[in-house]
Amino acid sequence: MPKPPSPGTLRRLVQPLLRTLETAGHPLRYLFLEITQRCNLQCRHCGSDCGRETRRDELSTAEWLGFLDDLARRFDRRKVALVVTGGEPLCRPELDPILERLRDHGFAWGMVTNGWALSPRNVERLVRANIASVTVSLDGLRESHDWLRGTTGSWDHALAGIRLLARAGIPFFDVVTCANPRNLAELPQVGETLRAAGVHDWRLFSIFPKGRARDDPELLLPPAGFRELLAFIRRERDAHHATGFHTRFSCEAYLPATLDRQVRDEPYFCRAGINIASVLCDGAIGACPNITRSLVQGNVRTDDFHHVWEEKFEPYRERSWMRQGPCETCAEWRRCLGNSLHLWDDEARHTAYCSWELACGRQPDRKT
Repeated sequence: MPKPPSPGTLRRLVQPLLRTLETAGHPLRYLFLEITQRCNLQCRHCGSDCGRETRRDELSTAEWLGFLDDLARRFDRRKVALVVTGGEPLCRPELDPILERLRDHGFAWGMVTNGWALSPRNVERLVRANIASVTVSLDGLRESHDWLRGTTGSWDHALAGIRLLARAGIPFFDVVTCANPRNLAELPQVGETLRAAGVHDWRLFSIFPKGRARDDPELLLPPAGFRELLAFIRRERDAHHATGFHTRFSCEAYLPATLDRQVRDEPYFCRAGINIASVLCDGAIGACPNITRSLVQGNVRTDDFHHVWEEKFEPYRERSWMRQGPCETCAEWRRCLGNSLHLWDDEARHTAYCSWELACGRQPDRKT
């Protein structure tokens, strides 16, 4: 009797239908809250060009609390996960009232942090506010991580924070690593370090040419490096998945289906503006925080967020406008739709690069 297809294979078979249905209904599932662009590090690859000082136009605590109150009235709190991000969210003054309001409204919420400030006291603050998930960055071994993060000691602080999280009883936490030419060969040792620290979930990204990384060739993987990253993820999954240590490629980048299922559990689907939105530190309404500001759809200071989500976001949900440049005659267009939206280049008027081409070493077929 033939072996039945895996759940992942079945999901990939129905993916075009799923994407059509999700786009039509566009249920909000993830909302990023960029509560500050203040940061305690000076990362070379920062997409937001964050700084040491608080921006003058950031939403006040009262504005954030009012927004959360309205969100709780207008959306089903059981179906929307909120992700507090920055900058470095733990650098924001008056953070506790925001966390307490998230808890009091019963939101499932998480935080993305560089880990520097994950002291026992701060981890306890998060636990008291019923945090459901934490994501911490560890970008190589000590020297490589500190180089990328622009701050000596950042690796030690991040790893200490990771060890605290492993013992804190938080429902879910994972570690993310931004792969680059400097840390690529270190990834096996990074995996060993994470397993020894009690980590069970590891996501890997490639750095994309936005923000400070736009003109820094030291940060961007060449095609051979991108293929080595994917090969490493395949090896890690084969070697450790059965032991409960889960490695996966991030949600970025359209890949051929055979390769896609080897490096992540869920098939590629850019959900920006379909299931994912964000409120940026100045109130701007968008999708993933690292998407170009030209696609901002409104501002919570002047617009009703629920109305914007339901009635706007057309550039995210109907992407034929992205079929430009190399994408115009690409045979993969129907499945790819121009790659992940954070890769859109306003100046070039097409995606910054083709991940299918990077992964395969050749361009996709062309429609004639």
